[in-house]
Amino acid sequence: MEALRSSTKRAHSATPPPDNSVPQVDGACLGKPDAAGDAAPPAKAVKAGETAASPEADSKPSMPAMPFFLRLEEADTKEKYAELVRLENERLARGNDDPEWGRLNPDPVLDRYNNIHPWAVNRIKLQVPEGVNDYINASPVTLVSTASTQSTLKKGIQDKYICMQGPKKQTVDHVWHMVWHELATPYNSSPAVIIMLSPTHGPDPNDPTKQMEKCYPYFPMEEGHEIMINETNELGDDFKGKITFVSREPGIPGTSIEVRKFEMTVEGEDEEKPIFHYLYPSWPDFGALAEENVASILTLMEVSRKANGRGENPRLVHCSAGVGRTGTFVALEFLLGELLGGSWENWEEKHAGEDPVFQTVNQLREQRKTMVQAYEQYAFLYEVLRKLWEEKYEAPCVGGEHAHEKRAEMAKRKEVCDTVEDGNQKDVCGTID
Repeated sequence: MEALRSSTKRAHSATPPPDNSVPQVDGACLGKPDAAGDAAPPAKAVKAGETAASPEADSKPSMPAMPFFLRLEEADTKEKYAELVRLENERLARGNDDPEWGRLNPDPVLDRYNNIHPWAVNRIKLQVPEGVNDYINASPVTLVSTASTQSTLKKGIQDKYICMQGPKKQTVDHVWHMVWHELATPYNSSPAVIIMLSPTHGPDPNDPTKQMEKCYPYFPMEEGHEIMINETNELGDDFKGKITFVSREPGIPGTSIEVRKFEMTVEGEDEEKPIFHYLYPSWPDFGALAEENVASILTLMEVSRKANGRGENPRLVHCSAGVGRTGTFVALEFLLGELLGGSWENWEEKHAGEDPVFQTVNQLREQRKTMVQAYEQYAFLYEVLRKLWEEKYEAPCVGGEHAHEKRAEMAKRKEVCDTVEDGNQKDVCGTID
């Protein structure tokens, strides 16, 4: 970490709060936050050779045909999801002989669920002294567009994330140790950003009348409060940190998103690390978002990107297991940037037979096992992207409920709760996130 710093102390100017504005998409087909109701429509892209004031730029573009992969029937998306399961089973089977797909043994203390842990070759390793356990249930994830066009949503920015499980009481120190070392460049100009997609407690899937822990409250809960890091020297005796709750930032109108600003300091270090923490509690355990909440998750994507400064740090994303809602968030944000950039126009002419939704989820699963965990979450990606295509190109919105909401009532306990474990389908509702 020392190599990343200047030799002199940086000026500790106050970090500006994140810009909690509405997202670039209007959300008309999806239901949108209250504050977006009177927002101006998104600006149309200006073609090469045109100026913003030219008649060509102001005229309504001809509507391109919706790509085939956004017009798939439910049977087709189920078949594609089954193929994702097959590919993951294949990796798991190869793991005994192929180091690329090897896994560590579950850690009953540090792992929240015994079937959700990183690929051994793609995990965050804590920067601890030799002989100290460097394990944390977190995976680096990177997505890079190969498209020739990009929306301003991702212009010049690589999609970088750290995806982790919801912290346990025993892993609080590990999480903040990781934040200091992995989200450290630069310091005041690019704060750390943490996106929490799970409440701390939720209904027990085996007994909905009872509550179970989904994520330990790993941060100070009241303004002015602080927590100390590594007081027991579990991570080595040369790292002592402190997390202070600086302020509760204004929420995002029309959403349930909570925004907190923390500050992290480490003994012997002369810089503080500002941290913006976004809690989104409205995403249910079992599958996809309700239609009226989709626009709020798009808003969360937008404001968390802006808070991430120049985008040099990955954003830290977690839910309970760190694969279901987390994987869906990452996949949707990446694919949204492709769509808004115009990458899918005339798709069949250039990429006939290819499905970027399938390819993106498979790429995520190659970096962290079981990402986009449930079929409901996978189908949700197609549905939202279809709606956003209709909005971008001013096609008629398809009315009625999302299909995933109808399916969820029939399949919540059966299909949604199936997950992959060592090549077998196993009911593990408690790990679905």
